Amino acid sequence: MYGKLGVVVALVVALFGATVLANVASARASDRAAGRIYGDDVLWATFVPTTLHPGPEQSFNKLYSFPGTDLISVTNSLPRDSDYRGGRWQVYAVTFEGTSATQFTNDAQVLAAAAAGQVSISASPVAYVLCPLFTL
Repeated sequence: MYGKLGVVVALVVALFGATVLANVASARASDRAAGRIYGDDVLWATFVPTTLHPGPEQSFNKLYSFPGTDLISVTNSLPRDSDYRGGRWQVYAVTFEGTSATQFTNDAQVLAAAAAGQVSISASPVAYVLCPLFTL
């Protein structure tokens, strides 16, 4: 009986290890993750977003988008951050005010441009989406 238990334990450990390795491997972007988002001056990959219903503010992070431009969206939270919500975003529209459209690479730049009057940020979210981030 002890021998069978040892085999079962070894099998469980092997399966657990395989699951961990699969999760580590999935943290890298697949070829299907064609979307891009900037955060903390790093370019991240993501999938096409899935639309979500609004929910409690604390269950979302902020994503700044730039409608009418080909600029890449910018986030305020990343997978390594303790407040990262798994790619659940409140999307805020950012509009340039009398200045040329500029690619921002972190949320501090977006907020500084808003404080300087160079951009305006929608007062409320224009969308709620799910699109997790992956390293390139």
